[in-house]
Amino acid sequence: SYDQEDIKDEFEQVSTNTPRYTKLVENQFKLKDDFKIVEDSLRALAKRNENIESYVLEKVSEVKKGIKTSLGQLEERQVNRAEQNQHATMKNLNDLALMLSEAMEQMQQQMASSMPGSQQCNKPGQGKGKNGKVPMDKIGEGQKSLNKQMEKMRQQLKNGKGGSSKEFAKMAAKQAALREALRKLEQDKEGQGKGDKGLQELIKKMDEVETKLVNKQLDGELLKRQADILTRLLEAEKAERKRKKDEKRKSKSAQQVKHSIPPSLADYIKKRKAEVESFKTVSPALRPYYKTLVEEYINELKVD
Repeated sequence: SYDQEDIKDEFEQVSTNTPRYTKLVENQFKLKDDFKIVEDSLRALAKRNENIESYVLEKVSEVKKGIKTSLGQLEERQVNRAEQNQHATMKNLNDLALMLSEAMEQMQQQMASSMPGSQQCNKPGQGKGKNGKVPMDKIGEGQKSLNKQMEKMRQQLKNGKGGSSKEFAKMAAKQAALREALRKLEQDKEGQGKGDKGLQELIKKMDEVETKLVNKQLDGELLKRQADILTRLLEAEKAERKRKKDEKRKSKSAQQVKHSIPPSLADYIKKRKAEVESFKTVSPALRPYYKTLVEEYINELKVD
C-alpha cells in the first residue's frame, strides 16, 4: 500500500513525455509482480480458514484488477484515470491488512484460552463487550479521538508540517477499525430483526472518509463530515441506551403481577411464616457449615 502511494504521488509530479514517467510505469509493473508473491500466500492462508476465505479472495481480485487497469491507463498516458484505480488499490490493500490483523489477534486469543491453566483474561478498559463486540459508546469515543487527531493534522498541514503517508495511513486504519466495529454491531442487530438503516448509512460514510484519508485528502469538508459522523454516533448511542432502559422497565413491569390468594391458603402461609420466624430467633452455637445449612433451609421455607 505504501509503495503504491509513493508511485501515485510521483506520477502527479512528472510529465508524461519524460524518461522519469517511463521509469515510474516500470515501478508499477514491479509492484504488480511483487503482489503476485503476496497473492500466493494470501490464497494459501484463505484456504485454511473458511471464515476469511471469501473476503480475502474478493479483495485479492480487486487489487489485481486495480493494478492491471491502472497499468493500461498509464501506458495510454491517462494519468488521472489511472490515479483513481491506484486509490482503489491502496484502499483494498489497507482493508486486507486490517482484516488479517484482526484475524491474527482472534487466533492468538483462541490459542491462549485453550491452553491449560491459561491466565488470559480481558483487561479492564479494553472496550470489548461480553459478546466480543465493541460497545457503541466505545466506538463514539474512538471516533471523537480520531476527529481531534484529524483536526490537529489539518492545522499542521496549514503550517507546512506533517502529512506523511504513514500518518495518514494510521488515521485511515483507525477509521477502518471503527467502521468494522460498527458493522459488527449492525449485523448483530440485523440478526435480531432490529436492522438499522441509519447505521448502514453511517458505515458507508465512514468508508468514504477512510478512502479520503488513504488518498491524503484532508480538508474542511472532510472535517465537517467527521463531525456529522460523531453526532450521529452519539445519537445512536443515546437511542440504544433508551431502548435498553425501556426493555428493562418492561421486564420489571411484567414481573409485578399480583395474584389473589384463597383465604384458606393465606391462613396456612401466615402460620408457616410464623414458624420460620421462630427458627430465626434460635441462635445455637453451630459450626459454620451447619449454620449455612440452617440458613438455606430457612430460605427454602420462605413463602413470599
